[in-house]
Amino acid sequence: MPLKAQIADLSRFQQLLIGTWTNQDLPGTGKGGPDSPYSYNVMPLPQQSPQNGMNLGYVLKNFTYYETIRFKDTNDIAAPVEAPNRGGTYQQSPYVVFYDQQIRFAEGPGIGTIVHEENGAWLHLVTEKQQIGPYPYPTDNPALEPGDPEPQPADRTACKQISVPHGVSVLALGSCAEGVLAPLIPDAPPVLPTPEGLDTTPYTTQLSTPDNYQNPRPDLTRQVTLPLQRAIVDLVKAGHPITNHIHCHVDTDNDGAVVNIPFEKGRAALAGYNADYWLLSLDGGTNYDILAYTQRILLDILVGSTHYTFPHPTANVLTRSTL
Repeated sequence: MPLKAQIADLSRFQQLLIGTWTNQDLPGTGKGGPDSPYSYNVMPLPQQSPQNGMNLGYVLKNFTYYETIRFKDTNDIAAPVEAPNRGGTYQQSPYVVFYDQQIRFAEGPGIGTIVHEENGAWLHLVTEKQQIGPYPYPTDNPALEPGDPEPQPADRTACKQISVPHGVSVLALGSCAEGVLAPLIPDAPPVLPTPEGLDTTPYTTQLSTPDNYQNPRPDLTRQVTLPLQRAIVDLVKAGHPITNHIHCHVDTDNDGAVVNIPFEKGRAALAGYNADYWLLSLDGGTNYDILAYTQRILLDILVGSTHYTFPHPTANVLTRSTL
């Protein structure tokens, strides 16, 4: 049964996440807010009807976006908790921070309207001695199982647990590490669907008319991490270089899982997920008030009689809200 967790029990990454994050102009850059976010999204959708003279079995809905993410603190109902997983001889203790996310279009016909909502949790995984008996802490000094617990695998100390209101749930595991200077934001993997044999003209064609707003920035479609790379360069040009960072990487391929409801399984199933999150400091590690991330979602979409794997990447740079 869950117990209220102390902030000190959380990982440093989790502690620094607590609060509200929004798109705001980065110091000295004049960019980063809702009107000019450092973000991009490549979203493929199955569609039978032709559009723009093409009938490819899919369309793109690509766009820049802005968002709000709230990581809940001790004043919330869903406050940080410890939720032990009993193992018989010892237990694994997830220390949990819950979050809510809401994303809005920053451009195109739907500008300002909600395009995505999500909630979930970040888990910090450790192993500990297990209490003897069914109820937690009936005394100040509960009896514990003898012996020492096996150590938590170093590459699985963090877990992102996601609930998406399409009938999809995700568990992605990984770890976090601290570093100095700006992080190296890698170029994004290719976004073209696999296997080969599908017409990918929409990925390289600029489509930005009001009735067909599919691919306004082909350069960002090819390289979705460009907004993050440009944000770091712009901060340096503005005299605000990044001095420290904390990086967290999670992946469903690291003994995680994805579950889809039956309709999604046959049409556009989420097949995999990985993400990189960076907390960024501009003052030597005293404060971490910038949050950058990139996510790579894989969608298994049925086109005709063939299933194709379409990458659905996203990226954004947020600032801690003081409100």
